[in-house]
Amino acid sequence: MIDWLVAAVLAVLVLYAGLPFVWTRGLGRACIRRTSKQGCVALTFDDGPHPVYTPRLLDALREAGVKATFFVIAEHALKHPDIVERMIAEGHEVQVHGYRHWFVPLLPPGLTARQCLGARDVLARRFGIHPRVYRPTWGACNLATLVFLRRAKMSMLLWSVMVGDWRSTPPEELVRRIVAKLDGRSVIVLHDSDESPGAERGAPENVIAAIPAVIEEIRRRGYTFVLASECE
Repeated sequence: MIDWLVAAVLAVLVLYAGLPFVWTRGLGRACIRRTSKQGCVALTFDDGPHPVYTPRLLDALREAGVKATFFVIAEHALKHPDIVERMIAEGHEVQVHGYRHWFVPLLPPGLTARQCLGARDVLARRFGIHPRVYRPTWGACNLATLVFLRRAKMSMLLWSVMVGDWRSTPPEELVRRIVAKLDGRSVIVLHDSDESPGAERGAPENVIAAIPAVIEEIRRRGYTFVLASECE
């Protein structure tokens, strides 16, 4: 009896958490991982806003004249509304990363809904925006995520370029890794916070330092920058 129970629980976990991960991250289905047009690159940032790093990142983007997409944690956005308001005022796009930095595959449907739809509604009410793109924390979802996004007509945007920038890595190495993976339809994911589980303290310092060289290389190749909503 116990063996059957264990087998049943494992089967449910595979269906609810395992298969959606393979479907999206492995097979690239029910999600977007690249921009829709050749020569267009999306520069995106996860996990913020952070009171120290995000304003300096915004300074660097403003200096370069580049618009990016910030996939924010709603709880952080409510703590630092002035930073989110600055993002919007300077032409950046604010989209949904979650209400908190939870591991979505193991969340029940109710908390899963809070991560995508609840966070969307919080951002919409507080900032007067209409987010329609979701990037699950750690890029991992479950079956409920796919159902909720489909019903809400929201898109899931993952990435094509990830370079481990949540670990403390010299800026020149980050640039080298990004350039090695860069092409004309890249979606680049970087991080502007070191408060999420697994992040090393101070890691966004290197991201900020790397941004000018990354932008320079993207422009040198003749690519243009697009926002997450333009990848749909």
